Amino acid sequence: MKPAKYSFERIMAILGAGACLIITLWIWQWVSVVQAMWPLPGLYFIEIPVVSVAAAGLLLGAGALGRAVMWGSAGILFAFSLLGIFSVGFYYLPEALIFIVTALIADVRFKQPIFAHLGIFFVAGTAQAALMLAAIRLLSS
Repeated sequence: MKPAKYSFERIMAILGAGACLIITLWIWQWVSVVQAMWPLPGLYFIEIPVVSVAAAGLLLGAGALGRAVMWGSAGILFAFSLLGIFSVGFYYLPEALIFIVTALIADVRFKQPIFAHLGIFFVAGTAQAALMLAAIRLLSS
């Protein structure tokens, strides 16, 4: 089944990626006034929009790969949001939820294995959390 040109999940992916870019620019301006940006949080503020835009772009054209990447991106955004919930992570939680819903809708529409994609979500989220915790430990010692 060929997807509709402007299906709901494609519109949601574009909106989520756009919101992520706008929020990142806003937070970057806000945070850079009160603290140094490099290496952290600057690296996060590059990683998160790149992951979001890449996932949205792949969902628009790569079929099954795009859906799998959307799940991975949702896991990365969700882990980042949870670990940073008391600072800037709170602002990324809506984008993480948009990507989760987008991935679910895409899987249902194309009758894809949701449980396998949940595995991608949890592996990507765990990898993001481990990377963040390792970076914080390395840079704080």
